[in-house]
Amino acid sequence: MKLASIKTYTALSLVSLFYGVNYSILKIVTPAYIGPYGFILLRVSSASLIFSIMYFFNREPIDWKKDGGRLILAALTGVAINQLLFFKGISLTSAVNGSIIMALTPMTVLLWAYLLTKEKITLKKIVGMAFGIIGATLILYQPKNSLASGDWRGDILVFINGASYACYLVIVKPLMKKYKPLTIVTWIFLLALVFVVPVGFYQAKNVDFTLLPPKVWWSMTYAILIVTVVLYLINAWTLTHVKPDVIGAFIYLQPVFATLTAVIFFDGIVLVKHFFAALFIFVGLWIIAKKS
Repeated sequence: MKLASIKTYTALSLVSLFYGVNYSILKIVTPAYIGPYGFILLRVSSASLIFSIMYFFNREPIDWKKDGGRLILAALTGVAINQLLFFKGISLTSAVNGSIIMALTPMTVLLWAYLLTKEKITLKKIVGMAFGIIGATLILYQPKNSLASGDWRGDILVFINGASYACYLVIVKPLMKKYKPLTIVTWIFLLALVFVVPVGFYQAKNVDFTLLPPKVWWSMTYAILIVTVVLYLINAWTLTHVKPDVIGAFIYLQPVFATLTAVIFFDGIVLVKHFFAALFIFVGLWIIAKKS
């Protein structure tokens, strides 16, 4: 395997690792201390400020006449809808249901790529995705857990969220070939503020930040700096090296890292199914990433 490929797949694995940890981190912050929509506004506005400062020293002109519409769609699908619907959906349904539904995201990436760019859905990709779905389901499915049942409205919102992010990966790919990742991410977040502010303003303004304990401040810092700023930049960079379906496939790693986080930090229990699940996921990733 080439050094460039190793760097790309390592970056994608780190993205899944930090996202997997994020599931536990977010439970510290919301909804106990900050409403989900208010926290999303805090994340997007803080990330927009950081990106804007970085962009000021690395400015790159945008052809708004040709690419403005695509940028707005990327902001809507990749940030606004993606984050708002996920938090709302999880609040209505169970974490188990939501996680299993999110495992369908890589499949929707394939569908969007076919619909928008006419990219072929090969048998290799279908087999790889199938292995990933089996692995993710093994980790997340708990038939005897009372939390396994959820509200169908929440399930639909989580599915739309996943489909929205999958659409974003396909929409933003051509822009990554034309502009620097920092340029695209900066404008995506600034444009997303237009959609997020009206929804999250009420919850955000009611937060008394002086009463937040240190663990909440540390959790928010992680969610903003690592999960929002760093990971969006890494994902943007990886899009310049691999196709959207490969990035989507790495979502299957998130349940593995989420399980490890629960075991190490929250006294979770490792079962035999977790080892088989990890095996299915890694085989699926290998099949998808392996060149024909």
